Amino acid sequence: MPDPGLLAALIGGLVILTLAGDFLVTGAVAAARRMGVSPLVAGILIVGFGTSAPEMVVALDASLQGDPGLALGNVVGSNIANIWLVLAAPALLTPFVVKQFGLRRSYYFMLLATIVWIAWAAHYPLTPAFGFALLAALVVYAVLMVWVTARAARKGIDVGLDDDELPGKFKMFASLVVGIVGLPLGAHLIVEGGVGIARTYDVPEEIIGLTLLAVGTSLPELGAGIAAAFRRRADVIIGNVIGSNIFNLLGAGAVIAMFGPITPADTFIQYDHWAMLAAAVTLGLFVVPKGKITRLAALALGLVYGIYLYGLVNGWNLAGEVERLIGG
Repeated sequence: MPDPGLLAALIGGLVILTLAGDFLVTGAVAAARRMGVSPLVAGILIVGFGTSAPEMVVALDASLQGDPGLALGNVVGSNIANIWLVLAAPALLTPFVVKQFGLRRSYYFMLLATIVWIAWAAHYPLTPAFGFALLAALVVYAVLMVWVTARAARKGIDVGLDDDELPGKFKMFASLVVGIVGLPLGAHLIVEGGVGIARTYDVPEEIIGLTLLAVGTSLPELGAGIAAAFRRRADVIIGNVIGSNIFNLLGAGAVIAMFGPITPADTFIQYDHWAMLAAAVTLGLFVVPKGKITRLAALALGLVYGIYLYGLVNGWNLAGEVERLIGG
């Protein structure tokens, strides 16, 4: 029987997560308008970074404790969950179109970061030099995002700014602080409860990292996404997912690499990295043609995530199957 304290942590974390997500979306949209950039940029840089805080904390903590498998599982599993689970949940509530200014550019950068990560990990260990390169790419990307959208807005190009009443600076900063602090706190409580219960039943560390920990640290993204759906902010929903995936790889991934050299376990090379690439490509099916994520599409995404988890638990080897098909 699970410890009642662990169950209480799960419930309390969910409540905090829900409230904090709404605060973060409100503050991020207000900040975007004050800076003259689009809500999409706010979704990527403010919401995406804020909701990626748990992944970065977990990556640092696990690396310091000498458990890179848990840290890597958290980052990779979270990127998979962000697309096949976090993106699906808001669309079930409110279907939305992904056609915001600069969205394709950000998606292509996310896809490139994913490919570089997978290609490097397949042939080389994660080293501090690789980590520094990831951080440099993250800084350059963030600066360019703000500069490009601010420049477009000054030229009169529609970048998605609205004419709603602008909240005061204090309310904006307070909302951002409550959201950024509250989301990781809620996620921490949920992760503590979920991981504690899993360890009670002797679940392997890699599986915990790729499932419970990955989903748990994706809960801030989920909370922010659902809050944005209720406020009908599709730009924040999609920006949240893309931004979080970028920060996970280039931020949390860099933290892990700093403690290298680290060679990913076989499960990453054989299965999980391929699933992460498939998830990134799946997102492109909506972003590139500027399509609509309908409730049916959201259900399909959730189903694919369920298949991924089934394959993970049953030890599927996608790399081996591809090699067999090519060789045969």
